[in-house]
Amino acid sequence: MKRATHFVRKNPILTRLASLVLLLNGANLPAQDLQIYYDLFTDSITYKKDGQTVLKPKIRKGDFVVLHFTEFNPYLYNAEVDIEQSNAEGWSGAASSGAAGAGAAGFMAPLMGAAGAAPGGGGLLSSFLDMPLISMGQNSLKLADLFGNSRGAEKQLLADARTHLEALANVQDQMVEIYEEIQTMERSERAAQLASKHLDQLLMNPRMKPSMIRRIAAEYHALIFPDKPVNELQVLDAFEWQDRFKVKRGLMHDLQNKQREFDLYLAGLAPITRQLSDLDIKNQALDEFSADLRRLNGKGADLRQKLEAYIAGQSVETKMLSMDEMLALQMKFRELADQPFDYQVAISVEKSTVVVTARFAPLDSVLTTLADKKAGAKTKTVKLETQGGLRISTGVGIGFGRMFDPVEEFSVRENAIVAEEGGIVQPSLATFIHFYPHNSRSGMALAGTFGIGIPLSLSNITALNFYLGPSLMFGRGQRIVLSGGITAGPIKKLGKGFKVGDPFDPNLGDIPTRTAYDLGYFLSISFNVGG
Repeated sequence: MKRATHFVRKNPILTRLASLVLLLNGANLPAQDLQIYYDLFTDSITYKKDGQTVLKPKIRKGDFVVLHFTEFNPYLYNAEVDIEQSNAEGWSGAASSGAAGAGAAGFMAPLMGAAGAAPGGGGLLSSFLDMPLISMGQNSLKLADLFGNSRGAEKQLLADARTHLEALANVQDQMVEIYEEIQTMERSERAAQLASKHLDQLLMNPRMKPSMIRRIAAEYHALIFPDKPVNELQVLDAFEWQDRFKVKRGLMHDLQNKQREFDLYLAGLAPITRQLSDLDIKNQALDEFSADLRRLNGKGADLRQKLEAYIAGQSVETKMLSMDEMLALQMKFRELADQPFDYQVAISVEKSTVVVTARFAPLDSVLTTLADKKAGAKTKTVKLETQGGLRISTGVGIGFGRMFDPVEEFSVRENAIVAEEGGIVQPSLATFIHFYPHNSRSGMALAGTFGIGIPLSLSNITALNFYLGPSLMFGRGQRIVLSGGITAGPIKKLGKGFKVGDPFDPNLGDIPTRTAYDLGYFLSISFNVGG
């Protein structure tokens, strides 16, 4: 029996070194090595060979097998593994944000004109034309002021009006981009606050799959550092994080400037409106212009609602992570991205049966803080059996042999040698060697047998019987063996040239005999004691 023990404690440096060693060793392993994956959450086993999933893998002596206990949380558990190898088969197993300032709402006000209401009985165009565009003292500029019944330089005026409209739309798009950039920064700050606490809580939750924790960490990382892969994070990123308040303040200043630019373009429409006062309102080009302006104003109303909600949220300031907290969070992202959550056991198969027993117990450092008190020690068992080739085992039992020619016993009668048939069956106490294939997993197996027996007859106790033939092995572990075949056993024959019927004077002594071996057949029953 071969026994090995593996023991691991939570140590990030050792964990990384162990993973590196296994990775380097794995690069040198032959492609046919079997990989076994035992999911600790589902108690399911998957076998892979040459990268392909196999249902019933064939394991032979001399193979190298890597057993992976997946979904293993090294932040929560110790792992201790025993490997037991033997040739016995009788085993059975179980297996919010910083304030933007009071002036924010003020500089947004010129943008926040009400969106066009649904057209009433006066028609869609007439309702929209009466909508005030900009206030100038006691006078209001309306879209209806742009269009009269004049048909002077209609095309040129419409072209100028559309140029101003396109400029308005371009400025508004830039305002939307700035607003979305501010929102992205807000989301990343909230995500950083959550991740700095949430990830540690998840790692201490025994009911949470480690692979799910790694995925959640990746989602947090994508929100906090959207343009930085985890392997490209630098200390400089933590310094830049401390300047985010200045960056947001600069974006708000840019948004204010764009608002003023928007107001200037809108005011630039006033001279054109006076020249378009006589245009025909039913003109198709004017209808298209009014529709585009309506869409622009509607988009502005939607932006206004978003900005108002953002400004209202400034009453609760989001706390920025310190430099130390951000550096620790970066390290956590790197560590979880590289953490396989996989405890590996390398096994060199040397015997027919390999039993791997793994025990997972909570770390001493987390026992007092563990929220889930039910997370006790867990034991998982995996049994591997080899297939193919021959297995050799021994057995002890009784053999019964009979020679092809009858066994004779000699005596003298009327001064002549006579022969009489002796015992029909010759019993022997025997030891056997059985050889059979490793893939015999059923309750009965076919084997070959060679045996040596000691005759139970006192007259032939110094001679040996030999047995050779097939066998049937029965029961759990193939313990009971029924064998039959050819036997070679000792028999008595006349010596010194005497033959049956020759005269012999009994007064001269015993009839001369000699021991010789003859062939016959046998049947035996034995108990298989293993390899």
